[in-house]
Amino acid sequence: MMEAPTRTYQAVVHHEDGSYWAEVPELPGCFAAGDTLDELKESLIEAIVLYLGGEPPERPEGEVEELTVATSAIPQPA
Repeated sequence: MMEAPTRTYQAVVHHEDGSYWAEVPELPGCFAAGDTLDELKESLIEAIVLYLGGEPPERPEGEVEELTVATSAIPQPA
């Protein structure tokens, strides 16, 4: 069986009020949220799969190798 080609999407991650949300500029209206970066990554994979018309996996699988992070997402020292 031939393996499906992989695509790379960049997400812009925002940190607000103690949680995270991200948008995928290449996929208008595709966004996800999570209380932690790990939760955000899982939600983002699921959001991209759903956006592209796929069925969400029971446990989202995929690799998040690179995130484009908005400076507002970087915690500032107190």
